[in-house]
This record gives sequence, C-alpha cells and structure tokens, in this order.
Amino acid sequence: MNINNTLINVFFPQFAFRHLVVSILILATLGACAKKRENNVIALKANHLTNPIGLESVPTLSWQISGQETGLRQLAYQVLVASRPEKLTPEDADLWDSGKITSSQSQNIPYPGKELGSGERAYWKVRVWDKADKPTLFSEEAFWEMGLLNMVDWEAEWISHVPPSDSVPPVLPSPYFRKEFVVEDQVSSARLYISGLGYYEAKINGNKVGDHVLDPVLTRYDKRVKYVVHDVTNLLENGENAIGVVLGNGWYNQHTRTAWDFDQAPWRESPSLLVQLIITTENGKEILVATDSTWRFSEGPILFNGVHNGETYDARKELGDWAKTGFDDDDWKNALEVPGPQGKLSAQLMPPIRIIDQLSPSDTWHINDSVSMIDLGQNITGWAKLKVKGPAGGQVKIRYGERIYEDGTLDQEELSRFIWTGDTQTDRYLLKGEGEEHFHPIFTYQGFQYMEITRSDPSIEILEQNADVVHTDLTRIGDFKCSNEMFNQLHKNIGWSFLGNYHGYPTDCPHREKMGWTGDAMLVAEVGLYNFDMTQSYLKWLDDYVDEQREDGDLPGIIPTSGWGYTYGNREEGYGPQWEGAFMEIPWQLYRYTGDKGIIASYYPYLKKYVGSLTIRAQDHLLDLGIDDHKQLENLTDGPFISSAYYYYFTSMLSKMAGLTGNTSDAESYADLATAIKASFNKKYFDTGSGTYYHGGQAPMALALYLGLVDESNTDIVLQGLLDAIANKGGHIDAGVVGTKAVINVLLEKGEHRVLYEMANKREFPGWGYWVDELGANTMFQNWDGSQSRNHIMFGSIGDYFYKGLAGILIDESEPGFGKIVIRPDMENDITWVEAYHESPYGKIGSKWQKSEENSILEIEIPGNTRAEIWIKPKSSNSIQLNGKEVKETRESGDYKVIEVEAGMFKVEF
Repeated sequence: MNINNTLINVFFPQFAFRHLVVSILILATLGACAKKRENNVIALKANHLTNPIGLESVPTLSWQISGQETGLRQLAYQVLVASRPEKLTPEDADLWDSGKITSSQSQNIPYPGKELGSGERAYWKVRVWDKADKPTLFSEEAFWEMGLLNMVDWEAEWISHVPPSDSVPPVLPSPYFRKEFVVEDQVSSARLYISGLGYYEAKINGNKVGDHVLDPVLTRYDKRVKYVVHDVTNLLENGENAIGVVLGNGWYNQHTRTAWDFDQAPWRESPSLLVQLIITTENGKEILVATDSTWRFSEGPILFNGVHNGETYDARKELGDWAKTGFDDDDWKNALEVPGPQGKLSAQLMPPIRIIDQLSPSDTWHINDSVSMIDLGQNITGWAKLKVKGPAGGQVKIRYGERIYEDGTLDQEELSRFIWTGDTQTDRYLLKGEGEEHFHPIFTYQGFQYMEITRSDPSIEILEQNADVVHTDLTRIGDFKCSNEMFNQLHKNIGWSFLGNYHGYPTDCPHREKMGWTGDAMLVAEVGLYNFDMTQSYLKWLDDYVDEQREDGDLPGIIPTSGWGYTYGNREEGYGPQWEGAFMEIPWQLYRYTGDKGIIASYYPYLKKYVGSLTIRAQDHLLDLGIDDHKQLENLTDGPFISSAYYYYFTSMLSKMAGLTGNTSDAESYADLATAIKASFNKKYFDTGSGTYYHGGQAPMALALYLGLVDESNTDIVLQGLLDAIANKGGHIDAGVVGTKAVINVLLEKGEHRVLYEMANKREFPGWGYWVDELGANTMFQNWDGSQSRNHIMFGSIGDYFYKGLAGILIDESEPGFGKIVIRPDMENDITWVEAYHESPYGKIGSKWQKSEENSILEIEIPGNTRAEIWIKPKSSNSIQLNGKEVKETRESGDYKVIEVEAGMFKVEF
C-alpha cells in the first residue's frame, strides 16, 4: 500500500475523490489500449515444428501474424537468426539477418544462413510490416537444433544381450542395461540420442526419460532406423550418475506368426541398443557416455512381450533401483557389441506416442469367482492400468477385445483371425506379494473396449482397474459440431478411429492386424489434415515408401512391410494405385493443405518412378490388376477398372507436380500420357448410348467424375446417372471404401447437397447412422453390418462432408495452404446450426452458422495474411448484411452470391 496516498485519503477526502477520478481515467485508457492490441508475430515453426530438436536438413521457416485489425496483411518481414539468444539483434545476428524483405510470404521460407553442424542450435525471431508499412515488435524467440548429421558423429556401438543369430532369433525375457558415470562439473546441457530396438524405455538416476512410450516408431530397419533426441539436462547431477534402458521385441524381433510375415522380416534380430549421451558442462567440457561392452545387462521381470500377443510381467523378478547409482550389478554381465541393424540412422521428428488419457470402467460384471469383465464405454487403443494386492506368485491375466458374447464373456474370435501363434491381446501380471502393486505393459498395445480380468487366486484384490489411451500424440487443429447429434457422434467416432489407428504410422486396425494398409490411409488423408497436424507424421510415412520402393518403382499394399504385399490374390501384380497410390495422394494433399512445394520436390523422383512402374505394367494405357472396391455390398467394381482410373488420376497429378517443381518437359509428357490413358479408359468403359461407366453403379460413375475421366460434354449425363444409381438404392450408399470417397466428393463438388445430406443421415442399413443409432458405434467399423473389425478408419471419408460441405471450409486451389480461403457452407438441409474451425498454417479459420425460416447468420474468422470468398445463397427477398452494413456489390456464380473479404471477423446476415 502507498502510505502517502493513504494519508491523503484520510485527511483530505476531496483529494481522494480526484485521485479516484484520475485512477478511473488511467484504467479506462489502459483498457482501451488493451482492446486495441498491436499486431504481432506468433507461432514460429521450423519445418512445420515448434522448437524442434534433431533436424537433419536445412529448415523452412513459417509464422503467423495476429491482431484485431480487419484486413491484416504482411507487407514485408525481417528474420534474425543467431547462435545465442543475446545475439538476436540486427547488429549481432551471426547466422542470418534477412533485412527488410518486401514480401507477403510467411510460410515455408527456406533458411539461407550459415550452415549448422551436428547438435548445433539456432535461435530466431521475426518481425513484419503491415500493409500500412508499420512494423510489429519482434516475436518471442524460437529455436531449432540439429541432430547427428553424419555417421562419424556416432561413437556409440550397438549392444545386445545375445550374439547375432544365424537363423531365428530367440524369444527371451527383456534385457535391462545400465551404466554409471561421473560428471565433475555443473551441467550446462545434455542430449540423449537413443535408439532401442524394437522398443525401449530409458531412465536416468531412476527417473523416466521423457513421456514417450513405444519408441522408436516402426521403420524398415534394414533401410532406416529412428533415433530419438531427449533434452536430459535436468535429469543429471553433479557427481555420480546412472543410466538404464530396458528393451522390448517390438517389430524388430516380431516373433508371432501372422498373415504378413513380419516374423520372417529380413532385418529380424534380438533387441539391440544404441545410446550416445553428450553432456556439456558449464566450463565448456564435453563428456560422452556411449554404449559399448562396458555396459552391464541382466534379465528382469518382463518375461515375454509381443506386439500382437501381449506382455507377461513377473514382479518377483524386479531389479530394485537398477537405474540409480550405487546399485550392485556384480551379478550382471557385460553387454555384447553387435553389428546392429543396417538401416541409416534418422531422427524421429514426428510426434511421439504417448499416454493421452485414462478411462475408468463404465460397467463391470462377474463371470464367476475368478473372472470379471470391464466395459470402458469406448473402443480405444492402449492397455490396462491396474492396482492389485495379493500373495506372491498369484497371477492376474488381462485379455482385451471389442465384443462380448450374449452371455457377457469376451469375444476375441474376429481379432484372432490372422494371429496364428501365441495369445491374442493378452497380458499377465505375477504378483510379488508386497502390498499394493501397479501394472501396465510397456512394449505392446491393444485395441479394445472390454477387458476380461482373471485372478489365479481368489484372495487377489483388484483395487483399481482403469485403461490408458495410447496413440501418436497428434495435435488437434480442427473440430466440428452441429444440431444433428448423430453427425456429432459420427465425427467423434472418426476422431477415435483415426487416432487409435496412428502408432507411428497409419494402421487399418489396432488389434488383429496393426498393418499400414495404404488404401485405408489414402482415403482419409483429408479427414486427417482437417482434424490434426499431420505434416511430420505423414512425412515419416512417405520416407517409409521411399525405403520400400523397388528399383522398378513398384510398391506393396502395406507400408512398412517385411516384403509382403507386392501381389494381390491370384494376380501376379499388386494392390494397384487405388491402394499404393497413397504415395502420390498424401504429398499432394500435404501441398494443398500447407502450401509447401518443397514436399513435392523432395519426393518427386520417387513419385515419378512409381508412375513409371504403372506404365510398364499397362497395356494400351490400361491396367489389369488391383484390389476391388473393398467392402462393397452389391454391384462390385473390380480392380482393373479402378486401377486404370487411378492411373489416369496420378499421371495427371504428376504432370502438375512436375510443373510445380520446374520440370516443364515432364509436365508436358505426363499430360500427354494422361490424355492417352483417358482416351483408352473411355473407349473401354464408357457406354455412349446409356451414358454409363462400367455397370453404371455408384462407384464407377462417381470414380469417373471424381478422378477427372469424364469429358465435359458428358458430365451432366454421367452425374445424372450417379444420382439415378443413388436413388435406385433408396438414397443409401452402395459403394466400397474407394467408391464411397468418390461419391461423397462428387456430390460436394457438383452441389448435390440435398442428396449427400440424405445419404449421410440414413439411420438404416447400410449407413453411418445405422452404426451409431442401431449398433451403438463409438468408433468406425470395417463393414456395414459391424461383423468384422470395429475400429477401422477407411469409411471415415464421410468426415470430408462435415468440413467441406456443412461448414464449407475449402481451399482455393490458386493459393494452396489456405492463402486464399473459400467459405461455402451447405445450409440446404434440416440442420439448424453448425460450428467448425480449422487451424490453417496462417491461423484459425472459423465457420459458424445458424438459420431459421426468416433469416440466416454466418459468422466467420479469417486469419491474418490471407483473404477469403464467402459464398451464400440468400433468399431473393433478403438483403445481405456484412458486419451490420448492407452489401451492395457481390459476384454471382450460379445460385450463389460471392463476397470477397480479407482477414478479420465477419458476421453475414441474409
């Protein structure tokens, strides 16, 4: 308290009043200033990452500008990059000072400054000038840090607990490794570079390193091996320290016999470890702790682990404080130096797998005195998390599934179809008998809604029985909700299945297969990009394609693979571009959603090889191979038709990619090839008399339109044929997963909103509403009757409709990455309100509308440095109000009126 002001208030009350008035005026002024915030620069990213550690290439830099100014736009920018934060000034920036560059570009700017070496860090910040040529303050500082860029930077040796195998590696208890070391000065910084195959968990001085689980992510280990970089500065102590690592089999020693031959993978070997801990002290000394034969190892409590089978843990064999200093490891043995995997070491930059949430039972019941059942109320991926108490040697067995039989017992029949040896999704915990004990597995994950818990001894108490939700920690950047509750549940189901099927790569299902089926991921790539920050995760998967691609350009149906999937059924050839073509589709969609042409340039040589492999296999520009329209009920559309259609689509796409990367000759030649493919396709499959493709069902008609094979003169008749095919099925979908994506997007693109709404809103079989209303679905199913997997994402392409259609958030193809935005919501339905957003590279795009019989209100948010077109269909008698003022100038396009706006918040009433 200010004593002088207190005295004035007591003895001179007239001054107190004046003091109060002055205070109010000051507060009012401050409030006005607060409301009129300055423009600023936020969300700095390097290679689409915030403060990344482990970069291995020259980064591209991006940022957003924010403020309340309508029409906020960047006129120029300045980037400062320095080796230390205190050098981030125009006078001292020692890595790069761009100076004032007149440009509106704020995304994907290549860093042209001084080259950084292994482990070096760069700090950077940005300021921009707005359209009035007024500069902002510099942003908060950000950084990027390089990984280990050359093999010579690795001084560590791969170690294991067994020598390399000449035949089949043994399946042994998990090895525990440890090493003690001394740090004789205060630690300035410390980086742990680690790869433990198949999976690892690391500790320093008894504390878990990081919050990742199931590291590193699966790759083709004979081509590429991921290492993870951890900042462990705060885990080290001045003096004695200890590091410990336990390994699981993972996919490196996948021993279970299944349909996909990972047990016969060319890289298969016993678990191996590579660690390089680089410590820098405050006096500038560098200390290296690296794996070699001086590390000690022992077996411990994890007796068994398998990615499909489960994990067995015997708490009686726990090792105590094995990752702390002073632990007696005299009975441990020296590690063996081994060749290790042959793949190139590559930093893991994608988001890690983490424990995301914990669910408690929604219902429990007992089968008998020993067996109880748990229903989580939600189909998830993860594992059980138990607290138990009981006698030493007592066993708790947990089996996982997504169905129960009518008598309430667990049904694993469907999930076991392709798992041919060992258990299916089964964990075991053997008690040590010392009071409360905690368990969850660490080297496997399961897909389930139900847990069956069996106690070997009635005296065992289950004190807590929860489940951890585990998947790649993808950042949500979009959401949707509306007045249709079934659509809201369906949107949630899409989210659960998309996330539950991402564990370092996109999978088809998290239980019976865990396979990276390429077609499943391709069909929901846009759903993924609307909802989640997918860039680095998809880039990792694209690298998996590069590693797998054969010399002739051919690709398999699953990625990663052990070598399985290059043939389909009885055909000598593979799954076709409708599946393998995810390698083309995903970089194209990444470019559309981020505007980063560098992604196309990076993969262009390999994409060119892939289209070349199709050309080699084509006869008269058509393909006779490929998977049929998967999971179609009737009017089956066979593989050769779809393969040939996608061959055209991807050849046309490659022509565009060639143009973007400056390969003009390629652009012309691929455009010519696409023309020839289209001519052959229409000659074989289009009936000019009836105006139908193939059998005239929904899938072939939609695919021809969606993939661009229909001549403009025939578009109307083919579209009408599609509408007739839909009407013939009572408005229900009648297509497999490939055709369904095409049907949805053709109806969107052609403005057939009423037809699409009626189809999406069906509550009877077959349809998404049938899953939700009749089958109680909380994830997406593999097939329409729900009889197979109940956590498949491939029919999730209906999510396109929620963002593109109902919310109307669209990319303008002239400015990819949402540099220009189209807001064109579909209000021609029974829905009364919609709210949605998408966090674009430039910032948040919002679309919110509500309607009544009298009028409609559309509220939108357009981020800084972008512009937008608002497309609406007003009633003829209504005027259009924009932020309370009548709009007198609009552009007309069919039934739409188009309003052009720049950045800002807008309320349109009509």
